[in-house]
Amino acid sequence: TDCTRSFFSSKSPDIIENNLNAAIQGHSIGLDLADSGGFAPAITVDTTVENQILVNGAQAVALGAIAGGCNFISSYPMSPSTAVLVFLAGRAADFDIVAEQAEDEIAAINMALGASYAGARAMVTTSGGGFALMAEGLSLAGMIETPVVVHLAQRPGPATGLPTRTEQGDLELALYAGHGEFPRAVFAPGTLEEAFYLTHKAFNLADKYQVPAIVLTDQYLMDSYYNIPPFDLSDLRVESNIVKTDANYKRYELTSDGISPRGIPGFGAGLVAVDSDEHDEVGHITEDLDLRVKMVQKRLAKLPSITEHVVSPQLVGPEDYKNLIICWGSTRNMITEALGELARDDTAVLHYGQVYPLHPRTADYLKAAARTIIIEGNATAQFAKLIRLSTGIDIDHRMLKYDGLNFTVEEIIDGLDALLS
Repeated sequence: TDCTRSFFSSKSPDIIENNLNAAIQGHSIGLDLADSGGFAPAITVDTTVENQILVNGAQAVALGAIAGGCNFISSYPMSPSTAVLVFLAGRAADFDIVAEQAEDEIAAINMALGASYAGARAMVTTSGGGFALMAEGLSLAGMIETPVVVHLAQRPGPATGLPTRTEQGDLELALYAGHGEFPRAVFAPGTLEEAFYLTHKAFNLADKYQVPAIVLTDQYLMDSYYNIPPFDLSDLRVESNIVKTDANYKRYELTSDGISPRGIPGFGAGLVAVDSDEHDEVGHITEDLDLRVKMVQKRLAKLPSITEHVVSPQLVGPEDYKNLIICWGSTRNMITEALGELARDDTAVLHYGQVYPLHPRTADYLKAAARTIIIEGNATAQFAKLIRLSTGIDIDHRMLKYDGLNFTVEEIIDGLDALLS
């Protein structure tokens, strides 16, 4: 009794008494079991999972990278992203991957861009503080139109923040990092399956459009283990868009869709020139003002096509909903479970696995609801701000959490009960 009271001494009297009663009852049950000779739990094999795999989020991202043809990764270790580097480095020989632990994040992204320039399918993995250091390199990727996949595993900031906790606080960092204007894509998987398939997609998208593709996860997703069916590889392809050059090759040839033929050094007779300065079609530095405008427009011309092929948000629940809950990233499972517990036939969940570009039908989903609610793991409703910027629509209600822990199903049920009652 004294030990139990001491352990819960900082809690309210009700909590102390409830736990004391539980301890007394547990002790009594234990004595009864001892008197009866103990107990022998029946342990059986669950055959329904015998063909499943056990993975966590970091492994799912790494496996998605392998499926996407990743053959170069350079990173500086930073939790909670390091496990992706460790997984790929440990299997580098099996999949012909060059794995480099760089001296810092600035070097890491520039190594990846150099590898990509040479024809590799390159990736970096980091967290918020490391990504901040990569901002100039991200801008370089935009200017030289060189594909790179950036895995950004979020943790609470600013600065060192809470290194071993979780948050969704870096969405705007992913959206706006890098000086100047250039297109990008940002994915935010909500399940381990999405972590695999969206990382694979990020590699093909980056290669096709010659842009940075960011996979945005967080500590909760990275460290969560699930047993799931094996990933389906039957329809997955490594889509390479590298062309053989000739003597008249222009690395930045002006095209209607903004995508220039991408050559690499040594594959053909052409000169493959890239430069961080503004450049002409060949890749040589220029200050021609008219050409500058054309080059900016060329780079931005990729965005409509990227938007056209954006991943559709997933609607869970009735299509004739009155209440619509919007979420993105790792909050998906607990929100859909909470919705199931509430058993409301007038409420649906809309989950975004790709947050940028925003899906063109977003406004239609929102206008169909009498009431909209967004659930985010940050303090300022960053995705709600992106929705307003893109559609002009304000979300009616916000449920936000930023104490370093993920949402629980119980918290979401209580919050939705209060809003929907």
